[in-house]
Amino acid sequence: MQHLQAFIAEFDALLARRRAAMTTPDVRATVAEIIARVRADGDAALCALTERFDGCALTPTQLRVAPAEAAPPSEPALQRAIAQASANIRFFHEQQLRPAWSALNPDGGRVGEMFRPVERAGVYVPGGTAPLISTVLMTVIPAQVAGVTHICVATPPDRNGQINPGILAACHACGITEIYRVGGAQAIAALAFGTATIPRVDVIAGPGNKYVTEAKRQVFGHVGVDLLAGPSESMIIIDNTANPAWVAADILSQAEHLDSATYIVSVPEMIMDRVEAHIYALLSERGASSALKKAVADRMVCIHVQSLDAAADVANLIAPEHLQIITEDNPRVLARLRNAGAVFLGPHAPVPLGDFVAGPSHVLPTGCAARFSSGLSTDVFRKRISVMECDAAAFARMADAIVAFGTAEQLPAHAHTATIRRA
Repeated sequence: MQHLQAFIAEFDALLARRRAAMTTPDVRATVAEIIARVRADGDAALCALTERFDGCALTPTQLRVAPAEAAPPSEPALQRAIAQASANIRFFHEQQLRPAWSALNPDGGRVGEMFRPVERAGVYVPGGTAPLISTVLMTVIPAQVAGVTHICVATPPDRNGQINPGILAACHACGITEIYRVGGAQAIAALAFGTATIPRVDVIAGPGNKYVTEAKRQVFGHVGVDLLAGPSESMIIIDNTANPAWVAADILSQAEHLDSATYIVSVPEMIMDRVEAHIYALLSERGASSALKKAVADRMVCIHVQSLDAAADVANLIAPEHLQIITEDNPRVLARLRNAGAVFLGPHAPVPLGDFVAGPSHVLPTGCAARFSSGLSTDVFRKRISVMECDAAAFARMADAIVAFGTAEQLPAHAHTATIRRA
């Protein structure tokens, strides 16, 4: 684990390195080649790339999962968890729906907005190193609440061509029958441009590794994308009121994501010493994987600050995907906060609460994107359409402005639409 003081040269260098690693020339080139291949060769490219990256030989007829394969989970505990999470996710996203509105502007013209869902949405569900069963719920349910009529799921198969049964169970619970056994950048390309088997969609949503994230970046504009949700990031801000054993457990829960970045922002250093002792005890006692130990050694950073205000400033610079706050004055930190994908307040709100069951989608901006974007919402799947209407009197009050702008912008035909109505 690396220790740094905030706002010194080493701290700045760390941020620069991590931002530079968000996408690299080799990743961009690899993804561009994959997208071009799928656009040119369709299903044949998908099968070849699936064999190359997933070690699974498929024919085009096997790309779509048979509806009978999606069935309820055999474990009652998972079935109850899916039902509980689904209810909370649906409740949260129902609150996000904005109603249409209409009003008279100061000149008497009627203006407003209406909302319409996209027709087709494609959801990407990671299934390689960790089968993200909950991601099905966190992406499909917001799309359903938004009113999308056609939703498909793409997820990578294992070496035997099978989809994780938990992912299939979640699809079954959501009523999703259009499922494709394809992953990685090739899945994003197929959803964006279509193949003989996979119809193109209007919006792609869901998290993924750096190749999936880069593919979403490259297809944006051909289709809509939710956000750039790449490898996980988590930060915990703590002071001496935090339970060090709980903090250790909470940060390790996020470090176990592949390629994750984890941060503990500590006020003062004394509490961090105890947290670190618990982290290494957990790694030893629980027989942690070598991957988790490496994540702690290479990608977990403790940042020491002198005040809660400084801790919030660190969070604003890093803009973490997940931000947990366990201090004596959480409202103070929250009030100063500007950049985070999701906030978890207090000792009883670990990040897995949001990962699985609380309600907000766990598809969140990563790689500093929380500076300018938000987590997945129903807005991703709805178009906002402005509506304008005028009677003669209201138009007359705005006609001079049309003429003035049309003349100044050298667009005489624009101006003529106003002058002709004065005749």
